[in-house]
Amino acid sequence: MKNLRLFAALLLALPLAAAAQTTPTKTTTTPAPATTPATVPPGMQPQTEVTEDLDPATGKVIRRTTRTIYVPAGTAAPSSTTTKTTTPTTIDYPASTTATDAQVSTFLRKQTKVSTLTTTGLLDAYSRFMDRVHSDRQGWKPSDWTTASAVLSRLNGRYEELRGSFSFDDKVNIRAQQAEYQALRTGRQISDSVSDKL
Repeated sequence: MKNLRLFAALLLALPLAAAAQTTPTKTTTTPAPATTPATVPPGMQPQTEVTEDLDPATGKVIRRTTRTIYVPAGTAAPSSTTTKTTTPTTIDYPASTTATDAQVSTFLRKQTKVSTLTTTGLLDAYSRFMDRVHSDRQGWKPSDWTTASAVLSRLNGRYEELRGSFSFDDKVNIRAQQAEYQALRTGRQISDSVSDKL
């Protein structure tokens, strides 16, 4: 039953995590070429709008969409260098840094030195981490989410060091807890974004 819950959380986290990682799109509006089609409505002039989606990792264009729109005649067309950047629909909380041992101990409510954690100790730390997230997240502010992300980042660093020592089931368990956290955090970001617009 527990594995089923973790698997369901992982499945829920994937689309939410992808949505959280969307990058701003760059939109450029340029005047249409001098050769305009005969179907231009009277009193209107065409403009071409180009939207580019950027890869978050490399910053390169991964998709470019071009469309022609019609604006009232005489409207000053923006120059081709004018860009409009739209922000993602989620709130961007500050990027997390790794937490100190004191911060990890405070968050987990147990004296913890991350660099000395064994595989069983790390599994227990992930479990304590998710227990704390489940119990306290309703009242968290963005700074609390940043702290939690910093603690998770520290645990993830230790996990990378010990990954070869874990069984397959333990790896799945840890990955499911990481995904569940990301799903909860993304859900909160979306909730905050929607409530700010209402």
